[in-house]
Amino acid sequence: MSKREASVPSERKVFVGRTEEVAAFQEWMGAAALVVVRGGGGIGKTTFLRELESVWAARGVTVLPLPTTADAPHWDVFRAQAVVDLIRDCFQEFDGAQLAGSVAAVSRLCDEARAASAPGTDALFAELVRLFKKLRANRPVAVFVDDADLAVDPVRAIAAAYRAGCTVVVTCREDGTAGRPASLSSLADHVVNLGPLTERSTTELLNRVVPAPLDEAVVPALWAALGPLAGNPGAVLTTVEALRRDNGFAEVLGHLCLRDPDPSALALPREHELVRHVEGLGDVGVQLMAVVSAADRFGIDDVLDFADALGHDLRRCGDAVDQLVATGAMACDHNGRLSVPCPALTTALVGGLGADRLRGIHRALAEHLLHAGTAELSVVTDHVALAGAALPADPSLVPLLEREATRVARANQPLAARWFRTALRHAEPGADRVRLLRIVLHLLLRTAQHTELAEVVSAEVTAGVDESCAYELATAAALASVHIGQPVPADVHDALAGDARARLALGFADRWFDGREAVPATEVAAAFAGFRVNRVLDWEHDPHGMIEVAADLYDVTGMLKLALGPCYGVPDSGPLGVYRELVRQYVDGDWPGVVSSARRLELSGPATAMHQVARLLSAEVHSACGDFRRAASWLGLGRTDDAFPALRAWVEVGLTYRGGERQPALEQGWAAYDRATGEQESGVGLPWLLLRLGIYEKRLDNGDGLARAAAEAERWYERVGGTNLRTAKLVLRALSEQDLAAATAAVELLRRRGNTVDLMLACMAVAVLCDDPAPWYGEALQLAKRLGEGWMDVRIKETMRKVGLAPPRARAARDDFSDVELQIIALVQHGKTNRQIATVLSMSEKTVENYLTRLFVRTGCRSRLNLATASLQGRLAGAAPERRS
Repeated sequence: MSKREASVPSERKVFVGRTEEVAAFQEWMGAAALVVVRGGGGIGKTTFLRELESVWAARGVTVLPLPTTADAPHWDVFRAQAVVDLIRDCFQEFDGAQLAGSVAAVSRLCDEARAASAPGTDALFAELVRLFKKLRANRPVAVFVDDADLAVDPVRAIAAAYRAGCTVVVTCREDGTAGRPASLSSLADHVVNLGPLTERSTTELLNRVVPAPLDEAVVPALWAALGPLAGNPGAVLTTVEALRRDNGFAEVLGHLCLRDPDPSALALPREHELVRHVEGLGDVGVQLMAVVSAADRFGIDDVLDFADALGHDLRRCGDAVDQLVATGAMACDHNGRLSVPCPALTTALVGGLGADRLRGIHRALAEHLLHAGTAELSVVTDHVALAGAALPADPSLVPLLEREATRVARANQPLAARWFRTALRHAEPGADRVRLLRIVLHLLLRTAQHTELAEVVSAEVTAGVDESCAYELATAAALASVHIGQPVPADVHDALAGDARARLALGFADRWFDGREAVPATEVAAAFAGFRVNRVLDWEHDPHGMIEVAADLYDVTGMLKLALGPCYGVPDSGPLGVYRELVRQYVDGDWPGVVSSARRLELSGPATAMHQVARLLSAEVHSACGDFRRAASWLGLGRTDDAFPALRAWVEVGLTYRGGERQPALEQGWAAYDRATGEQESGVGLPWLLLRLGIYEKRLDNGDGLARAAAEAERWYERVGGTNLRTAKLVLRALSEQDLAAATAAVELLRRRGNTVDLMLACMAVAVLCDDPAPWYGEALQLAKRLGEGWMDVRIKETMRKVGLAPPRARAARDDFSDVELQIIALVQHGKTNRQIATVLSMSEKTVENYLTRLFVRTGCRSRLNLATASLQGRLAGAAPERRS
């Protein structure tokens, strides 16, 4: 086993993503040649060699894996003793009588004293060549040398086998030592450079070594955290193993999700060679990495100040930078600016350093730069900010901090927020401090830095609340808590609740985390509209124009944008950021993404009303794809008395109808509709429920039921308006009254602003009514396939056949998939577990797992849901059998 890759044992058990490279070695099998396989540490050279050994051995080649170690005797440059030991271990595979003499001769010559003389060395080499020639006398022999650059002399270590005509395959580091791998490469007949795995191969690799399927968001998060190491199998596997060891994963309905998907929270394990290398440079290396990763700008020219401020030798600092850049731990651009390309490396190093020591480093730099007075003001400002509480409050710094923060605000608002916040910390009580506080609160909200916003509020409460700022602080506290998914702390709540307007904002947060009711846009506006300031600073502006609220999807961020205006930064992380992405994914038809976002949301703190929407949409996605078991699981997570009875009814009616109980589904749906509209004036999902009921009534030729749905949609639209109710009204009127103009208007409206599902239904309505239905059915079918809604795919094809149109034909399944694979895909579509599939097909669960793994590789799917969706969309060459209608 390679010492260098011994820390990633899982890598040797799994081989993925290198099939083309292995196949390319076919031409060298049995040839008298030297082939060099190069790559960085952890890239999978050992695994590649083991796979090649297995393939060649199966084809009749005798493979001799010759070990190399850094601690081998310095005189044994030919690795003669290792060859003797290897031959003895596999003696039974050869003609022992023929080899005995050569093996004995080599053993006699393996002596340090003999190796010290040229004649002794020449004799040993000649005998080794004879031994290898005898080995290959009856069949081809390949000598595999892993980590050849560890040998005392890599070239002479393989020279005898090469001279004897064996196929010699060696691996070495592309960044090897003393130029020795370069010497091997210059002698090689062929050189293979192993590059990083693709994201798809990385997903396959991880899904083979973890105990449950990975959520679709895991690999992209790892990819972002690992940077240039993202496709490195060793780095990926050791990072995942460390996450499992440290409870970094949580299981949500059978899938493993990251507890904290933020790339800055993912760290390389301390045993990774890059972490060990940086730590091996001592405090200089670790401190350099920490400063470079945190500072807004740090270049080669700043190394002098770094050395002076921290008392390091300048030459040693320069050497450390050179080594860090050479190993890829640090990058340097053409302007001499340094950066750390692997966030996970920084996280590991800073975790070992500690936050207090890191702030102390920045304090030392800030004090040195302030005293020297020669550095750029922005550099000084940044180190003052990064020093935080480690630097005593100094009111004289406030003008510098505020001036620099204002200067960079247009180009870099997050950085400006950091510097304004530092100015606030150094400011003395008074009007200027209150002004700075308001700027900081609004700017942190504008840049979606909600954790920092909560920290500022907590610090102000601890220092003593200025009554003039109580409302702003309470609003900031409520907004921060909603966005980070944690209730307002009790001490903050109590300190701010004395102000009447503040109680309104705090009450909103209380109700938000109660989770039993949806929070309407009117309450959002009442709680936060007073915080809206269109031009807090002279450089603020709103480039986004009007923001519309998609009420039917409980678009909370849209409501907040309307209430707060340009001072609200729409989040891309945290619970609201994940929920916002989920809403977009549903509208765009990215259904696997919907389920992934819903899983992430389950780990984001106390359940709220938006969690209910996410669960219901996930249930609908699984139901539409035929996975009724998982749909029921998502429905089971919600409350039966939840805040969205119409949305829940929409999902439950669809699930019942698709399960074959059509008339009961309609009875269930109308009863649920009566309850939902009796409890609320309008509700999330009400247009969808009416549209679904009307379409199902149409399919059962129930004109009265369809007319009722159309009338209810008309009534609700006149009462509350909205794009979704208008769409439902138009589609249902078209179906009920044979109104082609209404159907066409619905399509045009949905093409501009609607979601993919409603557009598909509107296209079908036009197709039913127009003289040339083929283009409309074609568009509806394309949308159905894009969504993966197999139910509608089947329905559209059946309707096309009834009106004499031939639906597109899929390619022959047998060209791409076996009968067993097609059966497995069909059973996956129906939500069957591996155990259930194994029972149906009379095979073991392990065999089913193997089939699924191969299907994932061939199709590029990451999960069972992806596989079912891809099949229903027609993206697989052989489509699984269609379900009954």
